[in-house]
Parts: sequence; C-alpha cells; structure tokens
Amino acid sequence: MSLCTITVACKNKNSEPGITMNMPQEVLMVDGITINDPKTEQNLSLFMLTGKEEVIGKRYRTLAQAMDAKEVTVKETGSVNELSVDNAGTDYVFIHSGDIVKGGKQDRTISHDIIIAPNTKDMSLASFCVEQGRWEQRADEVVVVFSSNTKMLSSRDLKLAAKYEKNQGKVWSKVSEQKAYLNEKLSKRNGHEVDVAANESTSSLQLALESEELKKSKDSIYDELKDLIDTPNAIGYAYAINGEIHGVEVYNNQQLFIDLWDKILESVIIEAIGKEGEETAPQKTAKEVYTYMKAVKQNDKKTAEKLNDITNFKTIENKSGSVVFSTEDLEKQRWIHKSYMKIDTSAIAQNENRLPNVRLNVDY
Repeated sequence: MSLCTITVACKNKNSEPGITMNMPQEVLMVDGITINDPKTEQNLSLFMLTGKEEVIGKRYRTLAQAMDAKEVTVKETGSVNELSVDNAGTDYVFIHSGDIVKGGKQDRTISHDIIIAPNTKDMSLASFCVEQGRWEQRADEVVVVFSSNTKMLSSRDLKLAAKYEKNQGKVWSKVSEQKAYLNEKLSKRNGHEVDVAANESTSSLQLALESEELKKSKDSIYDELKDLIDTPNAIGYAYAINGEIHGVEVYNNQQLFIDLWDKILESVIIEAIGKEGEETAPQKTAKEVYTYMKAVKQNDKKTAEKLNDITNFKTIENKSGSVVFSTEDLEKQRWIHKSYMKIDTSAIAQNENRLPNVRLNVDY
C-alpha cells in the first residue's frame, strides 16, 4: 500500500508574470486505488474510489438481475443456515455478501460473496435468517423457493454478525436493534409514530426495509448521492456516518460495481438514518480513509476458504480489529471484491475460540 504525492504547477497571484510555483498536492492511493474527497449529505459521507479495473472480459450478473430474469433459483434445503442455488443462465452470477433473499420459509441473508458458474445445479449457499419465528408460507409466496433479491444488510453490525462472527443469535439481535433504531429515528423525522414492522411478519428485516415511511426519508438522500456512480473510473467507495468510518468496498470489475450501486447506496443511507442524532465526530478526510485501508499488513493473520471451484474467500486481520475480506475469482486468478472493516476486538477473541468454517443449524 502506498501514499503517492504529485506536484502541480500553479500561478501565485503575488508572483511576477510568467513565473510559476510548484505547489504539492497529495493524491492518496492504496494499491493503485485513489481515494477522492467526500460528498456529504446529512450525517452520511461517501468517498468515491477510482482506479483501473483488473477483472475484464467477464460479465457478472448480480443476484437481483439473475432472479428477475428467472435464470437463478434460490431454494430451501430444510436448514436455516444453508440454501441451494441453480443458475440456468449463460452468465456468471455474483452473489454479494449481505444480499437478502425474500420468501421461502424465512427470509435469509447470504454470508459470503460467491460466484456461481453458468449451468450450475444445487450449489450450496451459507445463509442466516433475518426473520424470526416463521417456518411456513407467507401470503402467496412459494415456500420452497425465494422470490426476489431487492435488499441487502444495512448495518455494519449485522454484516459482521453474519460474515465474521457467523452467529445466528447475534444476527437476530442486530435485526431487532436496527428496526428499533429506525422506528425511533423515523418517528422524529416524519413527525408521527412509525413502526417499520409489517403485519405479515413483524420480525422480517426485508419487510421492514420495504416500509413506505422509510422510503420517504431515504429517497431525498438517495437523489443527492445517486450520481456519484458516474465518477470516471469509479470502482468502489468508503463511507462515514456521524464522522466515523463504517467501511470501504472495492470492486475489480467496474460494471459489477455499477450494477450493484442502487442496492449498495440504499443500504448505507438506511444505516445512516438509523444512526441519526447520535454523537458525532469531526468529518473524516480522504487521508483518514487511507489510514483505515492500510491498517492491515500482509504479515497479519490470514485465513482462506474455497467456497466452490470459482470462488476463494480470504481474510487478513490484526489484533486491533482491522480486517480485509477478499473474494477471489479463481478462473481469473484475481480478487473481485475487497471489503475493509473494523471489528470489536472482543469478537476477535470469540472467533478464535470457534472451530473454523462451522455452519450452525439452529431452531427458528
């Protein structure tokens, strides 16, 4: 990881005509990725990351695109923490960690990024339930398969509970916590009591994220930030809420990032709404994002798990709680998505006492 400084020539208004002065201007880069200054809307700041994509010549469909086109089917297996996926299409499908699939016996979130090859049958998906208590058909949904993917986890704590701690009880706890935060903040914003829980299933995170009251609040923020995706050579973003960096996400295929953008942006806006009115720190700068990204060193603790013939999932972490999750496309022999996060150090200690790669089946 490197810090790059460039020098630009500019005229000083007090200097003689025709004389220029060299004024240093810092360009912050991590592994060839430039960190740009943020755009802030209310308590949310977004830093667009720009650079050269390295995974080219390969088309990835998002899970939402593939399910809408009826090319991918996500199925129940009878286990809370494992689903199955078929890809009948001709494109590779990139399933993003934190993607929520709606329907089945319970709404689920997918634990890790995974790439699904064309013409794949019965590929296993590690999952966690984001709805508690239901284990039957809901309304007119089909109980053996899932109907759609329109949302993703919208809380740093939720993402870590599923992706790092792999703790179903913690996931449920953080779902309840986020809904409570949203009820409190939206009630203040909208001027009347708000409950994002839906009558069809009061425990469902998916249905809470579909709330019309939430939509009213997030749409105005979305409109101010949506065009950031048009930043030339955008391949990722960092975000801060109330002056605290919550994460950095980088994609090595620009079209994949563009296709994911709407769902990503919605998720960070919802997270920011849930944190509105809390204690704030000074707004972060690009240099602080640089420091955040370079906290993990190559000699820190590493783990790796081969999820299927195409996907390798790696982590590098240190004792101070900094971690980088990296998803590798084994066919391209390059990373496709990197996620930089900070973890409560107590969670690190708990994870060290867990058996590696254990999937827990729990009662709903």
